[in-house]
Amino acid sequence: MLRTRIRAGPLAGFVLSALFAACFAVLGVGELFIPALSPEMGMPAPVTLRVPYGPRIVRDTHDGNFTLSYEHRRVIVPRGTVLSEHNEDHNAAMAYETVRRMRRPGLGARLASMYAIYLIVCLMLTVYLRRFGQNRVRLLRTQVGMFVLMTGSLIVAKLLLLFTALPEFWMPVAALPLWVAIAFDRRTAFLVEVGVAFIASSLLRFDVVLLSVLLVRGIAATMFFFKRKGSRQLFVAGSLAGIAGAIGFIALTVLFEGSFDLGADLKRWLGSNVLACVGGGLLVGVLGRSLREPAERAMGHVPRDKLLDLTDLEQPLLKKMAAEAPGSWEHARAMANLAEASAAAIGADALLTRVGAYYHDLGKTVQPKYFIENLPPGERSPHEELDPEVSADAIMAHVVMGTKILREGNIPEPVVEFAYTHHGTQVVEYFWHKCVEHGNPKDLTQEHFRYPGMKPQTKETAILMLVDSIEAASRTIWPPEHKKFEEMIQRVMFSKLASGQLDQSGLTIEDLRIMTSRMASTLVNMYHGRIKYPWQRESDRAGHTPAPPTVTPHPTRPGTPTPVPASSAPGRDGTPPPPASVRGAPPPPPASVRGAAPPPPASVRGAAPPPSSSARGAVAPVVVDEAGGPVKDESPAESVRTPRKTH
Repeated sequence: MLRTRIRAGPLAGFVLSALFAACFAVLGVGELFIPALSPEMGMPAPVTLRVPYGPRIVRDTHDGNFTLSYEHRRVIVPRGTVLSEHNEDHNAAMAYETVRRMRRPGLGARLASMYAIYLIVCLMLTVYLRRFGQNRVRLLRTQVGMFVLMTGSLIVAKLLLLFTALPEFWMPVAALPLWVAIAFDRRTAFLVEVGVAFIASSLLRFDVVLLSVLLVRGIAATMFFFKRKGSRQLFVAGSLAGIAGAIGFIALTVLFEGSFDLGADLKRWLGSNVLACVGGGLLVGVLGRSLREPAERAMGHVPRDKLLDLTDLEQPLLKKMAAEAPGSWEHARAMANLAEASAAAIGADALLTRVGAYYHDLGKTVQPKYFIENLPPGERSPHEELDPEVSADAIMAHVVMGTKILREGNIPEPVVEFAYTHHGTQVVEYFWHKCVEHGNPKDLTQEHFRYPGMKPQTKETAILMLVDSIEAASRTIWPPEHKKFEEMIQRVMFSKLASGQLDQSGLTIEDLRIMTSRMASTLVNMYHGRIKYPWQRESDRAGHTPAPPTVTPHPTRPGTPTPVPASSAPGRDGTPPPPASVRGAPPPPPASVRGAAPPPPASVRGAAPPPSSSARGAVAPVVVDEAGGPVKDESPAESVRTPRKTH
């Protein structure tokens, strides 16, 4: 098994939760242990003093009358203000700070209680990510990155509370769920928003209004973020989230106090709570856009700009593949178009899928002649002189070597993942059957012929595995009709499902249905016909060849060259022709899998009939695996060369 990215298990999740819960606890009360930050009456306040919003009894000595009233209010004493005993707000702030700074047993008990609360929140987050999140958020790197970004957001919020007199609603903690929504999905972003909002409100004694505004603003920002590609969408989402937060603040104030004077609040400018709610949303959009790339990198996601750079055909590794394994490179390019369309149809990361298609077969540049697509016409396959297990090792080596080359080339790990998952843990069926046909003199098992990779862990890598076989098998379908393509695609999908290769990918039945329709339509459009030009028809007549049809045949089915018979066609990976027992139609399935798949349709069953003069250019049949699905690298395929398409 190749070295892959580390997943966070239960123990790692607990350690991660305990560590960051301690960080949050220190962040919440750390200033209480610094003597220089302790306020004193008659001295300038070293930090901004804040009393959370809530009900309190207030003395009113206006006009010499002494009365007590019950009202909701919040107190902010700016940093540097000289504290006076004659100021009601100063007295309230000092009383609140005195309670906070009480020594044993009060302070220790509060610290332990806060740690317990933070630990519960962190454990809830890690357990959800590990058990219910998509495969990418289960990685240890991703979870560490999320907690690091959460800690950074809370540090910014704490600095705003301690060293500015701005309302607490300026906290830009909603930027984190925006980044999570961009890199992963909205459901994970919602959970992250709940956690970060809860911890941020705890910095101000769990202020209920602050908690409500942060929740409304964060969830609204995630909901209003529609397009990953547009940077402007981040500003739009932040602005709409700020407006939603302001509406929520006004509603809560009316609920608690019975009324709200919007004009008086707006006249306070920087001290306005409504403007703070809106401004906090705008700040979320600005930070979300400006820090998007480093935030995505911290969570192990590849930024869009980096992916676009990797699609540049001048990239050294792509130039190396085009020069040393041109057939494999053309196959990768054809796969990229098909895989990108399929990913876009089900809402997966289409650009990442395209990049993965470009780089997944880079290991074939090490020994390109072992793969049929890289052999010139007439050149013998090196597999003809090798033992089956040696040939299988040579074929499987492209997975290992491709992973090695990509990692040495500093290609992001999500792209490298396509190299070691596009064959999963499948068996190189052709050479295993060849070994059995020769009597298996070395008593080998199927494990000696199994790819050393791992099953696809994401929708994107699973799409590439399917497209790898579908694109190769599509070259054997004639005529290129939608129904025939659908039958072939369903065969491939069922074979992968039956062998368990898609178990960990996250693909649903709905995804497979949508992909089948989209890929069939794409293939029909790819293999469209063209009208021949007059000079081509004249050339045919001058050469005394039969008059061609009005529409040119399938681009992979030439009308003039004689096809290579199926009995002597080398495999796609450069393998020699299969023995008689495995040539043509597949053997009956073993008892363990009998009934797993229906027999192949007539369009792809068995060997093709001998080409006639009117049907010259027909191709060999689709070769199927043990589950009835067409395969590419594991089985022999037709080696007819495709003529240049006319326009």
